[in-house]
Amino acid sequence: MSEIKWKAEVTKHDITAAQDYLTLIFEEKDMKDAIQKLLKRRTHIEEFKAKDILRAAETQLLPETNEDVRAEFRKIVKRTPFVPIVLVRKGHKLFIADGYHRTCAAYYLNKDIEVHCVLVGIE
Repeated sequence: MSEIKWKAEVTKHDITAAQDYLTLIFEEKDMKDAIQKLLKRRTHIEEFKAKDILRAAETQLLPETNEDVRAEFRKIVKRTPFVPIVLVRKGHKLFIADGYHRTCAAYYLNKDIEVHCVLVGIE
């Protein structure tokens, strides 16, 4: 079990989840800009190591015992494809707008595993 299956694009459900999160941390204009760019790039997949995503986003790794991380492990075991992670860069700051638990699960599988992402930048 050293590989994660990935979907080819970010789903509308995950875009909505990203929007909900970004609404909490960005001004409305920036949130809308990020979502518009995400809608245009949702199939433009890039790959980054799980450890680098967590470090760049200055995000803490959740414990393996976290209920949501464990749910993502179960998906890996069942070979259920993961939706790509949504990353938003504003200036020099990176945000995991959707896929935090998937990123943590991927890290525990192999910290150097390539995580499929859609990355958008805003001013």
